[in-house]
Amino acid sequence: MIYYPRGYDEGYRQLLTSHRGVALPYETGQGRQVANYIPARNGDPSPKKIWVCFGGNGTVAFDWLYYHDAWDPEFAYLLVDYPGYGDCKGTPSPQRIRESSKAAVQALTSHLRLSPEEMQPRLHVLAHSIGCAAGLMAADDLHIQKLLLISPFTTLTEMGKRVIGWPLCYVNMHRFDNRRHLAHVVNRGAKVVIFHGTADNVIPVEMSRELAGAHPGKVTLHEKEGWDHNEIIQGLSREIGSTMKNL
Repeated sequence: MIYYPRGYDEGYRQLLTSHRGVALPYETGQGRQVANYIPARNGDPSPKKIWVCFGGNGTVAFDWLYYHDAWDPEFAYLLVDYPGYGDCKGTPSPQRIRESSKAAVQALTSHLRLSPEEMQPRLHVLAHSIGCAAGLMAADDLHIQKLLLISPFTTLTEMGKRVIGWPLCYVNMHRFDNRRHLAHVVNRGAKVVIFHGTADNVIPVEMSRELAGAHPGKVTLHEKEGWDHNEIIQGLSREIGSTMKNL
């Protein structure tokens, strides 16, 4: 009920090639994983902003490429798939996703021939839905200071309560906790912007209100009138891109 893994077909691979994408294989306890690096369109070999992208539970990382052309040509991207998704072996869980995300960043750091100290200030998080949980964990682990979250939940237990009710929501062992990880990154000085549609019938906007309300002046919430959970990125792509540029 949490994960909907998908792989890649030839159309996706052609899309990656057209964006000059570079596959970055690495190993975790789940076996071989593959993230993909999309260099800046302006040709900068050492971009100042690298967006580490985490998608929703029914998407694959290459789906971000459909919005890429609307965003700043100075941006580069690290597209992270979860274990079991894309070309990655294994099965997902919070800890496995966390392990894979850290290893993906390490693989990119080596690819760009940067030190961890040189890489860290370049990293930004872009995430949607359950990807916000993955992105917040990565930001917590890697001390990433700039995050753009789209349609986050508070905790997966609270989401479970909405979907399957009490007490079955407590049977879930994959207890993503965005409330806790958001507090960690904000307390370290991170700047966080949230977009959330008021017509979201998957994750209610009230959850983002709670997350932002816990950190006044540190987390900025943009409530987008009439937008739902799955259309918000495409519909507001240019506004999202403008926010990325200024973050």
